[in-house]
Amino acid sequence: MSSSTTALIAILLAAAIGGGAIACVATGMFDTQTADDSETVVPDVPQQEDQEEEAPSSDPEEDTDPVTEPEEQSESVSGLTITCVSGTDGCYTITQSSSTGEYTLTFANVSEDTEYKLSGTLSGCIVINAGDDYDFKLSLSGVSITSSYSAPIVCTSANNLTISAAKGTVNTVTDNRSEQTDSDAINASIYCTCDLKVQGNGALTVVSKNNNGIQSKDDLKVKNLTLSVTCVDNALKGNDSVTIESGNISLTATSGDGIVTTSTDVSSKGIQRGTVTINSDEGDTVLVINSYCDGIDAAYDVLIDDTEGNSVTVTITTYAGATASEVGTITDAGFGPGSAPGSGWGGNRGGPSFNQPGPDSNPSPSVSFSCKGIKADNSVTIAGGTVTVASYDDAVHANGDVQLESGSYGSGNVTISGGTVTLSSSDDAIHGDGAVNISGGNMSISKSYEGIEGSSVTVSDGSVYIRSSDDGINSSGTITLSGGYVMVYAGGDGIDSNCSTRYKAIVFSGAVVGIVSTSGGNSAIDTDSGYTFSGGEVLVICPQGMTNECLNCSGGVNSVGTYSTVSASSGSYLTVKSSSKSLMAIEMPVSLNNAFVLYLGSNSASFSTASSSSGLSEVAERLYARTTRPKQGPSGPFQLSFSDRMLTSLTCHHPNTRHPLLHPSPWRRENGCWISGVMQEVRDEQGAHARDGGHRSKPFPARHPRWEVRRGCESVPRAEP
Repeated sequence: MSSSTTALIAILLAAAIGGGAIACVATGMFDTQTADDSETVVPDVPQQEDQEEEAPSSDPEEDTDPVTEPEEQSESVSGLTITCVSGTDGCYTITQSSSTGEYTLTFANVSEDTEYKLSGTLSGCIVINAGDDYDFKLSLSGVSITSSYSAPIVCTSANNLTISAAKGTVNTVTDNRSEQTDSDAINASIYCTCDLKVQGNGALTVVSKNNNGIQSKDDLKVKNLTLSVTCVDNALKGNDSVTIESGNISLTATSGDGIVTTSTDVSSKGIQRGTVTINSDEGDTVLVINSYCDGIDAAYDVLIDDTEGNSVTVTITTYAGATASEVGTITDAGFGPGSAPGSGWGGNRGGPSFNQPGPDSNPSPSVSFSCKGIKADNSVTIAGGTVTVASYDDAVHANGDVQLESGSYGSGNVTISGGTVTLSSSDDAIHGDGAVNISGGNMSISKSYEGIEGSSVTVSDGSVYIRSSDDGINSSGTITLSGGYVMVYAGGDGIDSNCSTRYKAIVFSGAVVGIVSTSGGNSAIDTDSGYTFSGGEVLVICPQGMTNECLNCSGGVNSVGTYSTVSASSGSYLTVKSSSKSLMAIEMPVSLNNAFVLYLGSNSASFSTASSSSGLSEVAERLYARTTRPKQGPSGPFQLSFSDRMLTSLTCHHPNTRHPLLHPSPWRRENGCWISGVMQEVRDEQGAHARDGGHRSKPFPARHPRWEVRRGCESVPRAEP
């Protein structure tokens, strides 16, 4: 008999069993049968020799092997086709519970790495007991598995388990059990005690009506698959790690988290456990999470990056299942210092003050459980991809007060070095108990209580847009803005540091910064110990009231800046000029009368307002501009727009072309060159390559538009987007 022999099992519901409740039994793993229970054992079907690679029939009617079956069962057929693809042939048994009618397909006595293919339907469950020495692969080729009494697929032992959906097939696994509350219960639709890979070019739908979706006690990896998981508790849970390398994945958790890890120790091979990794190592990745609680809850790190020239798109929505009445009755818990989420170092909530309206000045009430978008007990790193989070609690959060299994505490760091990140939160958009570092990418915070909060905050590159009802950027330590573009529209302080070191609370050392603060009880720049300006450009406007802190600059504000009083209406352009040369402009999101305005970068600047941007320059550029700009670089003022338009929709004109381009990031000066776009083409002898935010080199994806690069006076032709 060949190892690839096909065994066709026609599982017949015996009339003698009657219409009893459905159950699935397996020794030591499932519900205990009552005393009068008995098992109907369906014997292995005699198998035919292979016929010239002829595909086995999936229709029980076509099987000509002599099978002894009660005649009364022939009209109630539930058919499952089992094919041994490789490895140990015939290593399975099928049993049926007389009290429930459900079947158990058990794979055991495996003597080598083995693969089986399943198609058809099974009312019951599958148990894999392959031993610890051998890999087992279960290929789903158009199969539907449903159980009301046990986990539909359980692996009790194997070296590794792979569940693969065959190309072009649709497969479903449904767990109809009640909630499993026992600590030792198997509480997932697909449950594995070893490393689990879920993959394939087909589609897999997993439904768990009262429990987890897919769970591995070790590592869980997903690639290539079109996967949909709908469950009450956690959609994907890997105790040691969860890795998504490609595929189209949709996760819905109506009362739990989207992705969860729980371990934080280091393996015997030196691998840190507890990390959630989302990349594109095996192809494009699209991940959509809708969860009642956290979207991603990692016991250690969260790493998101677009790798191998492929794309990553992550969209997370939390607290999706809450009703208005629930929101009104739940109370705050567990948000750290302060009496409300986000209060932390920032104190009381901001909002309208002195009759000045503030953005989002009526934040939602807090909740008694965690509803964060991306959460880690050590650190969160976003190095690439498109990440969109709409969360009730913090959109991105890293803990520094959780003790790990090593005995140490997490770093609490948040790092964003690339990608397009769009955040909306009823609490903080980004909260790091440790350091928050932004060194690239394009980030837009469309709604938040506090935009960015960390023990220290550094922006060295990239574009950052913040809309907050309280502070835009808040820290107990130093806030350093050394590069990139930072735009803040705040109902509280624009930038607030409680660092006590003289003139080190806020350091402006190269970034282009625009701040609109609407609360007279707050300030655009808030620091008791003073700030330092050594480079870049800063334009702030806020109501009168606490403006003295804006003037507390090292060396005296008059040596590096200019301040005055202006009135500006919503939609008008507040413009800074020097010697009739436009330096910066802010499109006002709100009307401010007799407001304080400060520009750092020139002590001979003047301020004016206009109803349109047409007078700023011949092209409306959102660019950093100086009179000393080299001829080959862009010209015109740096224009900040605080309307509801996102950064990715702002129009940017190249000075040497008549056609506007939609650039996902502003121009930047790099290695003496002015470069536009997040994806920048650089041609060399080896072909076209791209640099993502200037941080990494990789093959240039053909599907991306090729933005123009200018090197000195040399112009590299671009293709129209």
